[in-house]
Amino acid sequence: MRLMLAQTAPRWGDVPANLVALEALCRQASAAGADLLALPELALSGYNVFARLEEFAEPEGGPIVRRLAELAAQHGLFLLVGLAQRQADGRLTNAAVLIDDQGERLATYHKRQLWDREHDHFAAGDDACVVDTRLGRLGLMICYDNEFPEMARALARGGAEVILSPTANMVPNAERQVLQIRARALDNQCFVACINRAGAEAELHYCGNSLVAGPDGEILGQLGAGAGSLVVDLDRGRIAESRAHQDYLKDLRPLPEITP
Repeated sequence: MRLMLAQTAPRWGDVPANLVALEALCRQASAAGADLLALPELALSGYNVFARLEEFAEPEGGPIVRRLAELAAQHGLFLLVGLAQRQADGRLTNAAVLIDDQGERLATYHKRQLWDREHDHFAAGDDACVVDTRLGRLGLMICYDNEFPEMARALARGGAEVILSPTANMVPNAERQVLQIRARALDNQCFVACINRAGAEAELHYCGNSLVAGPDGEILGQLGAGAGSLVVDLDRGRIAESRAHQDYLKDLRPLPEITP
């Protein structure tokens, strides 16, 4: 599978302009022979839009997702994009939508581990998300999920071969982000990709450093602080090679709960 990460610096609060930019990224990804194009957390509205979330959140299958489906089918790409979503009960979630190259929505993941101000605006998701595709079994996380080993472990135990995490991580977390993504990949002997933001929104300065780590924790590709894109080929045969030496998931003996 050929994966393209788009480390964008979207225009704050300007969804139409960011959709136009996404169309250009789709053309770039298609020209590069990518199978899947992945964007950051809340990539179309900007992340620091808490005061305007009611404006940007849309129901599942709303106009933004329909436009994403059109772009995916037009360019023959799988798309993974972070956006705000309104649930039937009115609650808002921080979501990532995966659409296949035929324009079919395969999955929507709702961020489980909420960070800081997100607790005041979003409802936490309840479920883990692993989906079968012709590219392999893909697991989804979002940003702060990266910092909890239990999240990636649950996805790997569910069969995820490639874990994708749209992210909006900030300065000064670049080095710790790299360490965490490499650790999530090594611990679970799978591929993990973090698609982070670039640029700044008011007091929030994003640290970039999007990367893809392989089953032995090796860095397969990494960007710097600025906006850009990265194309990485993932050989899923590397997972079996890594697990032939030692298989952490097979050998794991879960610990009993320990009462403090």
